[in-house]
Amino acid sequence: MSRRDPRARSLRESLRPFITWAALGVLAPMACGADRAVGPDLSANPAVATFVEQVNAHRQSVGCPALVWNPAVAAVAQAHSEDMLARGFFSHTNPDGASPFDRLAAANIDFSSAAENIAFGYPTAEAVLAGWLGSLGHRANIENCTLTEHGVGLDGTYWTHVFIRP
Repeated sequence: MSRRDPRARSLRESLRPFITWAALGVLAPMACGADRAVGPDLSANPAVATFVEQVNAHRQSVGCPALVWNPAVAAVAQAHSEDMLARGFFSHTNPDGASPFDRLAAANIDFSSAAENIAFGYPTAEAVLAGWLGSLGHRANIENCTLTEHGVGLDGTYWTHVFIRP
């Protein structure tokens, strides 16, 4: 879905009411095309930084390039983790009906493909990565070499990993 496609703009506008107040607070200041870096700000969350290092090492071990950190995508992932904890649910679709694709579109993030992994109850980066690698669907997302950018959210033990291909 492209931001230049008028249908995409119409979809984004119709989905705005479905994004939670917490997500809006995090996503509103993020601009599309924000500066990207290979890793997150290490001072922000050491567990996320550790996860990013480990997931990229795994991807490189299977022949995929490292994922590029996208701060806007990370904000979407973080907002979803916070929303799951705050409202006590565990799902790719929030109680208002918004999917990962809806959340990305509402944040004005251009993508041609996207995927999301979520997890609950894993206390460390090592544990959540091992859990996801032990699941065929989650592993497929991690090892999908066509997905090139990502962001990770963590609140309590609610993990969200969002992948995109611009």
